[in-house]
Amino acid sequence: MSASASLVEQVLSGGSRDLQMMAAGGVLPVPPSELIPLQISLARGSDPEVAERALGALRNLTPKLVASFLAEEASSKVLSFFALEVDSPEILEAILQRRDVPRSLLRAVAANLSPDLQEILLLRQDAIVEEPRILEALELNPHLSLYAKRRIAEYREHLLPRERKAEEPVEVKEASPEEVEVAIEAVKKAVPSEGEVDDLTGLTEQQIRMLSIPVRMTLTRGASRVMRGILIRDTNSTVALACLTNNQFSDQEIENISLNRNSHDEILSAICRNRQWMSRYLIMAALVRNPRTPVGVAVRLVPRLSVRDLKDVRRDRNVPDPVRKTADRLYRIKVR
Repeated sequence: MSASASLVEQVLSGGSRDLQMMAAGGVLPVPPSELIPLQISLARGSDPEVAERALGALRNLTPKLVASFLAEEASSKVLSFFALEVDSPEILEAILQRRDVPRSLLRAVAANLSPDLQEILLLRQDAIVEEPRILEALELNPHLSLYAKRRIAEYREHLLPRERKAEEPVEVKEASPEEVEVAIEAVKKAVPSEGEVDDLTGLTEQQIRMLSIPVRMTLTRGASRVMRGILIRDTNSTVALACLTNNQFSDQEIENISLNRNSHDEILSAICRNRQWMSRYLIMAALVRNPRTPVGVAVRLVPRLSVRDLKDVRRDRNVPDPVRKTADRLYRIKVR
């Protein structure tokens, strides 16, 4: 055990009040990375005199020194203390920029930030996606700037998933085998057979599109590869989701669906919720590149991209702006 660690243990044990007072005042011969957390523990302790001395010493620390420590080494407990107890723009800026800062802490400080710090907070797209209530807290700020109001509106429009009105689920009945057989025969007679043919039904894509929704719903069960490829792109999202649910898709098929900009939002969201598919890098990367993928989901996936893919995404004008900016920020960090 190092000498400094031994001193810290002695202070925390409470065996020597003189040693505690020295630590509280910041004169204990240990590095700042150990002394500052120790002072915070004493400031939260049960001895009023020691706590008051520690709190005063912490508030009198040079902001530049504290900001440098907070930017790299500090724990969430230390970050929370300085965010809530010390009123220093330089210190708050260092806390806001920490990538691993607790999202609940960002929400707690949002209502009291100055306009300059509001801008820094609004650059934290990753945190806002994970904790949208940061925006709600920021809106309570009595000094909310016009810039911040505009950015909050933009985030709600483009970055965060829109709230959908609750609707009664629409149940689509499947057709009986007899009804399917009759419908297939009828469509074969009515529509010319042109293009790739499904082996099981003998139908082309054009003929399948002409079938009723209940018949197409029935055809989603045990569909062939050709049929899956058609029904997963069905104009009716209920049919497309049924196709995804009722069949075993290969990783290559799911990757192609994830890349397809005509895929339903509901299909892309369903793929994102499947852990097995999301463990496949190519599928995950395809979802990030697809502009139809919900923006909030895509932003959360960006940190998983390789440096090469980050470089490509940051330049891709087809992906939403928040996704591209997140990729650019992470790319710059990783190539330093």
